[in-house]
Amino acid sequence: MAAPDKGTEKLIYGWLMLSVFSLVFAGIFAFMVALARTPVIENFLPLGRDYIYVALVGHVVLAVVIWFLAFEGFLWTLTSTVNLGRREFCPTLGKISLGLSASGMALVVISAVFGLGNAELANYVPVLLTPVFYTGLILFASGILFNLINTFITVIQAKKEGIKLPITTFGMTVAGIAVSVAFICFGLSGYFQYSTGKMYLDFERLFWGGGHILQFANTISMITVWIYLAKMIFKKEPLGSGYSKVLYIVFLVFVLPAPIIYFLHDTSTQAYKESFTFLMQWGLGPSTTVFMLALFILMFSEKRLWKDPGFSSLFLSMSIFLLGGLIGVDIGGVNTKIPAHYHCVIGAVTIAFMGLFYEILPVFKRQLYSPKMAAVQPYLYSLGIVLFAVGLYLAGSHGVARKTYGSEQNLNTMGKLIGMSIMGIGGLVAISGGITFVLNALLSLIKREKADIIADDIAVAKVK
Repeated sequence: MAAPDKGTEKLIYGWLMLSVFSLVFAGIFAFMVALARTPVIENFLPLGRDYIYVALVGHVVLAVVIWFLAFEGFLWTLTSTVNLGRREFCPTLGKISLGLSASGMALVVISAVFGLGNAELANYVPVLLTPVFYTGLILFASGILFNLINTFITVIQAKKEGIKLPITTFGMTVAGIAVSVAFICFGLSGYFQYSTGKMYLDFERLFWGGGHILQFANTISMITVWIYLAKMIFKKEPLGSGYSKVLYIVFLVFVLPAPIIYFLHDTSTQAYKESFTFLMQWGLGPSTTVFMLALFILMFSEKRLWKDPGFSSLFLSMSIFLLGGLIGVDIGGVNTKIPAHYHCVIGAVTIAFMGLFYEILPVFKRQLYSPKMAAVQPYLYSLGIVLFAVGLYLAGSHGVARKTYGSEQNLNTMGKLIGMSIMGIGGLVAISGGITFVLNALLSLIKREKADIIADDIAVAKVK
């Protein structure tokens, strides 16, 4: 299999850079939000209370929407080209898609930095009520959509030529289908809201259905990265290709019917919300559990490489995802147990993506800037996520409501104070781990390795 041509390499590199830069700004906003929820410290913040909600919107959109989809954009391009030994269907469309997404992210950052609109804390995709922010989201989503079109056509052409799809390519194709369905759900929600004569969109209802389906896409992508890491570290897959494809298809059984819900239930009804909750509750667990069990068995049957960032990221990602699932079982009421659950889940996705970054660098003839930083970083970030989630869980157990900040948290008992203090410490530790990754990643990407250090065939063989 040939190494990626220069055009493909630059495109993949561009998506990787975009995803890393999204974490830079996500971390800045996360720092503001963590301080705003930490007892004592929150009293000394110079920023107005309203801006904290703007910072929260910036953090969530960059960390949970743009970071995930940008990295998935990198994965779609990688798996449809390098893994199949071919170029993208349309290199020009590939450049356009990257440019649109980068422009969209820039507008989102600008609107959050300058607080151009009031915050609407809708689930899954909170928004700032300003055309600048709306335009940013639309541009970014357009770039992702064009990337998906390019990816689907490239994979279909390869399939027509008799090329057998590697499981990583198959997995990211399924993830791409899930994102496409999520976009359809967003469109149907907006259409049906306007068709009933509403003058303004209800963003909670708009993003509820598609947001649930995006979680399928993120989970599928995370599992695909787990398989990638297993192949790179152990030179084998946790399951046979046939079994893995069946498990991926099980995800689709719950994803594909999602748009039908809009024709069965009005978006203003509880039945609409519960239908998507049902899909996620029953659709994510079975396949993910089987993949996790197979990977844990593989990891503990092979030599453990705890200092290797790819190995540690794989282990920590699965462990924290499991912790998030256990917390989710105990959720009751509208309290901070809910963010404790989803911060574990999204943290697990982030850890997996970070781990793959460390392993994938040779494809771009780049060496890791600091192997020592990379060895420590997964543990640092994971420790922060666990402390953050445990703190929120304890606080929620004592009645602290979600989406409250500063004095609104009503921290009037020792249990609430201890829980939110642990959360604050965990947030700062996680941010430190994020900063460590971002610095190492940017310096590694900027500093190009000499061509004679890593040969093309070795780099591509590692990916394969």
